Amino acid sequence: MSPLHPAIVHFPIGLTIASVIADTAAAATGWSSLASAGAWMVLGAAAGVTVAVAAGYYDMKRDSLCEETHRLVHLHLRFGWGILIGLWILTAWRWLGAQSDAPTDIAYLILAWVLAGLVGLQGWFGGEMVYGHGAGVAPAGQGQQPPETAKRPSLRVYHFLMRRPAQSEDR
Repeated sequence: MSPLHPAIVHFPIGLTIASVIADTAAAATGWSSLASAGAWMVLGAAAGVTVAVAAGYYDMKRDSLCEETHRLVHLHLRFGWGILIGLWILTAWRWLGAQSDAPTDIAYLILAWVLAGLVGLQGWFGGEMVYGHGAGVAPAGQGQQPPETAKRPSLRVYHFLMRRPAQSEDR
């Protein structure tokens, strides 16, 4: 069976970014249709990221990952949980609070933009794991760079975020 996570994850990514843009535009223009779209999209993003995290766990348990790639996957997983919690907080804030008509609260929009940035970083990191490290795919040796060169950007981010010194070959 093919990996499920890559097929699912694009929906919460797109819905998160689109909801933030719609909410920001609604706050700037006062258009209730944009606010309504933002509310529905953040709900869809929260539901979608829940399914994406579950699929990621399922795929991770089925993959034969080397130690280096497995460490990266665990970091990706931790960020995924943070994004999941953040999106459900935004959803509750939006649907249960005073933000149901239009997100005029600047704190809501700041949190939404921070989450959108984290979603972008998470998407990049996931792509790096697949295309640079071969996570979830059978290595084909058909990349644009040699494997060690392709792995460097994600390893630098990993070492930075985990506060571990980079190894000489990662530099």
